[in-house]
Amino acid sequence: MALKNLPYVAPISGGLREGMALYLQGVVPTNADRFEINFKTGQSSNDDIAFHFNPRMDQKVAMNSLIKGRLGTEESVSDNPFKKGEAFEMFTVIKSEGYQVYVNGKELYTFKHRIPLEKVSTLNFSGDVAVNLSGFIQNLPYVAPISGGLREGMALYLQGVVPTNADRFEINFKTGQSSNDDIAFHFNPRMDQKVAMNSLIKGRLGTEESVSDNPFKKGEAFEMFTVIKSEGYQVYVNGKELYTFKHRISLEKVSTLNFSGDVAVNLSGFIQVGHCFFS
Repeated sequence: MALKNLPYVAPISGGLREGMALYLQGVVPTNADRFEINFKTGQSSNDDIAFHFNPRMDQKVAMNSLIKGRLGTEESVSDNPFKKGEAFEMFTVIKSEGYQVYVNGKELYTFKHRIPLEKVSTLNFSGDVAVNLSGFIQNLPYVAPISGGLREGMALYLQGVVPTNADRFEINFKTGQSSNDDIAFHFNPRMDQKVAMNSLIKGRLGTEESVSDNPFKKGEAFEMFTVIKSEGYQVYVNGKELYTFKHRISLEKVSTLNFSGDVAVNLSGFIQVGHCFFS
């Protein structure tokens, strides 16, 4: 989601659970002073804050809680990775012990729980930050329904590793969970070869489309977005646009996601994308 109007306050769909992660991609304005991210027990300004994350530009990153109107003991990190005028990527992973924060691929801090997870229901952003993309993601089973169905403006986010002995893997957007169901978008990287893409309709493969410059390498990590556009599935790998596969099956029929083959998927999930980010 593109968050142009701050402050932003919204319920966390389904509540907060261990194993989830909040993904944020944004930019710190050149004139920024500070911003904050709050995991709260409700949407009112009087509700408790389980985790207050507060980067202060050219200073520390402060972290705290607010319980019954009283701030707890502040914890902080002096090596602040948020810089004026620079983009950032951030994960807050919900662990049994606390909120584990990663910024630009490096672990920053783990803030231990002070309020039980089941009480945390709301997410709040405020201050000097432009959030281009945000959402909660979690590990998916290899065949799973797409909650709420597939819609334009969504993006599948994947973070994974290609094993050193990998041959190929595939990602399929399908019309159902059965092996006989149609495949709207079949994405198939073949190691040391091309990335093949196709559809399967009524048991018949369509015309294959492919990219010869394969960004997936044996033994290497990757980050991938598949953005659902009006024209098709727009794929980005490691920050670069790879291909747009045009729709052959209408989006409202696509209900299931499937991974298979030689890939280790560490994080995956659907994120709502702001129009300003993927053009």
